[in-house]
Amino acid sequence: MRIASLDEYGVLSLAGADRQSFLQGQITQDLLRLDAGDSPLAGWCNPKGRLLAVGQLIGGPDEILWLLPKELVPAAAARLKMFVLRAAVDLSVAPLSVFGVFDAPETCRVGPLTLQPDQQVITDDGAILARVAGDASRAWLLAADPDALPELQDTVTGDPEWAAADVAAGLPGICAATAETFVPQMVNLDLLDGISFTKGCYVGQEVVARTQNLGRIKRRMFRYRASASAAPGAALLDPDGDTVGKIVRCAAGPDGPELLAVVQLGAVGRPLSLASDTAPLVPLRLPYEVPAAT
Repeated sequence: MRIASLDEYGVLSLAGADRQSFLQGQITQDLLRLDAGDSPLAGWCNPKGRLLAVGQLIGGPDEILWLLPKELVPAAAARLKMFVLRAAVDLSVAPLSVFGVFDAPETCRVGPLTLQPDQQVITDDGAILARVAGDASRAWLLAADPDALPELQDTVTGDPEWAAADVAAGLPGICAATAETFVPQMVNLDLLDGISFTKGCYVGQEVVARTQNLGRIKRRMFRYRASASAAPGAALLDPDGDTVGKIVRCAAGPDGPELLAVVQLGAVGRPLSLASDTAPLVPLRLPYEVPAAT
């Protein structure tokens, strides 16, 4: 078993008696799934249906934790507080670090927690474990106070392999450079069970539902290998030099830089390149089917 320190992640905490009903009206996911012990992905949109954030939800005994890029957590907490009004909700940046657990046997211990193959979420003594949403090949995400779990210090490695696994799994991420750019379906959040189309209203729901019901999904997220590194928000070009895509996230893959990018469906199958590098991108498979591209 290996444990990677995921320093790019932070944790948004929602506590209080109304935490679930409040968040239910804000995000794409049905919070009732937390009652069943699930730990799903969820998106948070602006009123125009454009994503402000995407992250995995974890339901604890007294709070809901939302794992997000660390750079987004303070702004997300501040913006959500604007909508609390009289609800009994306490929003804060949780003093927890995030770790990824690789290659864990079916039953073992991580700090005070005993991993069980039939559980999605495990909590105890201020630490919480959740299976990685959308990627059965990895084991667990761990949110904990590292000072309270000194046994972690000798097992922590770097995180490049975790980021590469996220890209290989086709898991979207939103950062400051791409916030308010994509509708959830563009980053395949519907294909990753990150959108409920039955739970009722939430911010941006009308746009998301209309996109789904009218079949107006004209851009989807795909995986590529590049010959040069790039950054989220950078453009992809077709052979005519027209911008036909935008990078969502990047990582160092086993055979070179890999990326996930939202691309116009009409450009899929054509030679594409980075705006900063003319070498053609190599299309790579995703572990799930993108219907409009088949």
